[in-house]
Amino acid sequence: MDGPRLGLLALRVATLYRQKVVLVECRQRRRRVVRPLLRLPPDFAETVRALAERGIRFAAASGRPIYTLEEMFAPLRDDIIFVGDNGGAICWKGESLYVSEMDAADWRTLAGQARSAGHAAVLCGLETAYVEEQFRPYDRVFKRFYTKVEYVPHLEDVTARVDKFTIYFPEGDSQKGYDELYGPVWGERFSVAVAGADWVDIMNPGIHKGAALLRLGERLGVPPEGMMAFGDTFNDAEMLKAAKYGFLVENGSPALREEVPFLAPPNTSSGVMQVLRRVLAQNGRVCESDFRRAK
Repeated sequence: MDGPRLGLLALRVATLYRQKVVLVECRQRRRRVVRPLLRLPPDFAETVRALAERGIRFAAASGRPIYTLEEMFAPLRDDIIFVGDNGGAICWKGESLYVSEMDAADWRTLAGQARSAGHAAVLCGLETAYVEEQFRPYDRVFKRFYTKVEYVPHLEDVTARVDKFTIYFPEGDSQKGYDELYGPVWGERFSVAVAGADWVDIMNPGIHKGAALLRLGERLGVPPEGMMAFGDTFNDAEMLKAAKYGFLVENGSPALREEVPFLAPPNTSSGVMQVLRRVLAQNGRVCESDFRRAK
């Protein structure tokens, strides 16, 4: 192959997993929800290490915090760069490379507004997630993303360092919450993004997975032309546009097809792994004609 050699590969963690449809009980109805089957592909570790042998660093980017990612990928903690809280924190081999700490006055204002709206907010501390006691019934949901959760009477009483504020919408209407409240009120002050049907994420301005990818590229000496990224929803958009080879998985948010360069096969057929195997087969050298265009 005559194409450029890749140097940095990043993906939304959820794109690795196959999916299943489950019924979720909400306050008003039951609804069908697509959830990942949290089992890594059998050749994932081998693939990550083979990429590293070819000089291609691997980053796991997620709305989950660093401590959860380190548990999820425990056997590969020294092989993977962790981008947590949508770019609010970056860690590699146990070393913190970057943290974007939110101002306490800001997130305390957000906490009061979320409570007034009756929304289940999660305050994302660097070491623990905090949730108000009234929302403990959603504990199973929170524990899927935050392995350390502490329940408190009021979020405003927390004194921890925080890099993200997120809101859970059990009815699956996060887009409505974004459109009616968090986008109009906070969109100019913060980086606000819909993270699937159930979540709205709020970070410091300029904080998103795309900015994190570019920070990593600068540190590692990898330009956007040497980057590949995979995602499936709106809070992946900046990352998929930052990398020259940005892939939306085929069963991701349809509206993103207009914004990103390439399509990968769907999660249901381990689409990300199919692309990674091709990258390995070509010794890390790829070109645009190797892949399917998104539009």
